[in-house]
Amino acid sequence: MNRIERYLGQTVLLHTILVMLVLLVILSFFEFMNQLGKLSDGYTLSKGVLYTLLKVPVYGYEIFPIALLIGTLMGLGGLANRSELTVLRVTGWSIKRILWAVLKTALLMWLVIASLGEWLAPQSEAYAVKMRAEALNKDIAVGSGQGFWVRQDSEYIHIGQVISQNELRDLTFYRLQGNQISGFEKVAKARFRNGSWAFYDTKNSELKWTDSPVKDFPPRLSLQQSLFDESSGSLPLGPEDFVKLDLETRYLGVWDLYQYINFLKENDLDAGDYELAFWKKAAMPLVVVAMISIVFPLIFGSMRQVSMGQRVFFGVLIGMGFHLLNQLLGNLSVVYHWPVMLGAFSPALVLLLIAIFWMQRTR
Repeated sequence: MNRIERYLGQTVLLHTILVMLVLLVILSFFEFMNQLGKLSDGYTLSKGVLYTLLKVPVYGYEIFPIALLIGTLMGLGGLANRSELTVLRVTGWSIKRILWAVLKTALLMWLVIASLGEWLAPQSEAYAVKMRAEALNKDIAVGSGQGFWVRQDSEYIHIGQVISQNELRDLTFYRLQGNQISGFEKVAKARFRNGSWAFYDTKNSELKWTDSPVKDFPPRLSLQQSLFDESSGSLPLGPEDFVKLDLETRYLGVWDLYQYINFLKENDLDAGDYELAFWKKAAMPLVVVAMISIVFPLIFGSMRQVSMGQRVFFGVLIGMGFHLLNQLLGNLSVVYHWPVMLGAFSPALVLLLIAIFWMQRTR
């Protein structure tokens, strides 16, 4: 970067950080007020404060596109009001060159935020969920109220209740042989200890089909049962997986999403929500480009001399409109089984096309 590019980048960076800090303070305040209503003997005020602080990395990752949009509007708008952008244009800087100078800084900021969103935010969110669930003595809410299903080789496993990452209740293992059930096993409780799962109060049932001695009669079914107070077993998921599964899809990292999508597909389960979250993260660089691009028609068009408050208002309006469009198209792509890439990339593409068309009209 030359000196002018650094100056433009520094202006956008400082204003974006300022906007993000303001938004984080507002979101953290409302989150803290929400936690005050949940305080109890176990979930104390200090834990409520800790939970709020652990949510900050998540909020920072989520609000970055809107903070970037408003910050760029404020920063470049201030330069436009002081005629600094006009001087740049007179000295030979084209709008494309100014756009590229700002994009360099924006993409560098995105790399930093994406790194936090991939490593710090999922860990802090997982710890926050685990800490609050333990303090409130609540179960980890994986799946629906009727539990959820997983598959392991030729077994289909129904997990009825996830008490914590190390304790499960009401498990049922269905063993298949060909197209028939060869047996099932009901486990009252499972605990993870010493690196493996231990099953308690287990009832194992073996189903055997034998030919009927009477001709043209269907095969006979015999049932053999055995009881075990304690036994060892295996599950396709570990303790850390149950904490991750309790997170909303948008909080998971790209690698965790990729692994779980493959897991769901291997078990013939619907992975639409997770695929949408995966491609939304992949579309973030395009979102950054679209957010920066939509600013330039506003700065170099009819809004050259408007107040800072008006710029913030237009920034919030565009950001909220983009967020609603992003949610709408994403949910429609999952519900109607459209290509999830369409739901993830189309909002940014629409915003980028509007910016290009608008910029051409303002020239």
